[in-house]
Amino acid sequence: MYSLTLHHHPLSVCSMKVRLALEEKGLDWSSNVIDIVREQEQLEPWYVKLNSNGVIPTLEFHNGETEVVTNSASIIRFIASLPESNSLLPTNNRDLQLMNKLIDLADEVDLQILSYARHPSMEKSEKILDARIDKSLSLAEQHPELKSNYLACAARSEKSKTFRVDAKHIKDIEQSAEESLSVAEKQLNGNAFLLGDIYSLADVIWTVVLSRLDLLGYTDWINGHNFPLLGSYYQRAQDRKSFTLAQIQNEWWDK
Repeated sequence: MYSLTLHHHPLSVCSMKVRLALEEKGLDWSSNVIDIVREQEQLEPWYVKLNSNGVIPTLEFHNGETEVVTNSASIIRFIASLPESNSLLPTNNRDLQLMNKLIDLADEVDLQILSYARHPSMEKSEKILDARIDKSLSLAEQHPELKSNYLACAARSEKSKTFRVDAKHIKDIEQSAEESLSVAEKQLNGNAFLLGDIYSLADVIWTVVLSRLDLLGYTDWINGHNFPLLGSYYQRAQDRKSFTLAQIQNEWWDK
């Protein structure tokens, strides 16, 4: 029998996507919380060897040998592919293609940059990014075998610092997000969930996206003003037991 270990953080939006998939699938899993705020544990050498990008979440699938799966969209698809427990997949190819399109649309919404841009304390979020850059550069010198990984981590955080205060870049992200929301809204016409009456893997990722947009203050998008079907859909998603079990939290890190 296999086992699952998830390396994650409670307030990481990508971690929430995976936790919700695990709970909807009905699988047992072990938790290893990675402190990405104060200690920047995702940059520790042992973890970078596990996940070369130095980001969370990471799923370890233990079944005789260990398979490591990274990137939240890939992880939730892997979880859904497991034959045990509840099905999160449609039964026909047309709906499978549509589900994957909806997953990709949700995954393309740059919630990370929006989160840094709309954090209530720009100073605190900048300190987090600065600490990430400093630790990456320091570890790059200490671990030459991982230097390229750490330099990439530092560059990614530098880019986040730049983009989060770039009004045009934020506007472009918001416009793209609104277009994706419009697609999801149309898909809900006559449907309880995105693919009909059954909560699928597409609903898993969209539930978390709407939750983060809620936290970020995009009120007209998620309260039914601009997208009435998405507003009621989001309420149904919050009422599911899995929403609580997966700790889909509308909280800020390092408040």
